[in-house]
Amino acid sequence: MLIILEDLGKTGSVSKEYMLSREQFYLDKLFKTYPFLALNNSPTAGTTLGFKHKAEFSEKRSGVLNPMWNKEFSPEFIYMQKRDKSGNNNPQYRVKNSPATIAKLTKLVYVYNYEDMSHQGTYSTVECIKEIKLGKDTLQKYLKSGKPFKGRIFSRMKLHD
Repeated sequence: MLIILEDLGKTGSVSKEYMLSREQFYLDKLFKTYPFLALNNSPTAGTTLGFKHKAEFSEKRSGVLNPMWNKEFSPEFIYMQKRDKSGNNNPQYRVKNSPATIAKLTKLVYVYNYEDMSHQGTYSTVECIKEIKLGKDTLQKYLKSGKPFKGRIFSRMKLHD
């Protein structure tokens, strides 16, 4: 069941800290009003600290209720699970990706001047973080919001010719 207790506005209009403080407010109210409430919820907003599974959860995951219970595994399967997969034993060890593969995997960030929308550069995510000197979380935030940061606009889409 989903119950909306409070509308905090459009996505991105309030900080994560504020959202967590409102969530904590309602959790505190709930657990104060119903101290013996048997919910399978965490008592702290934004973390699973203090989260406890019900007894039935562990019962369902052990013995005959576990789908892997009493299965016979081949020696080859057991070997594959237990073998050392580091260094030369790793199938990806010393495998070099082609430039085409790297290009497919690289997420580009287009940086524009906020004043006149002139293109300042195109970077991979890591290069942009180093060049502009900002954290990954900050970059992600401004990529999503489209708002300027340090006089720059960041975009995953090319906005220039």
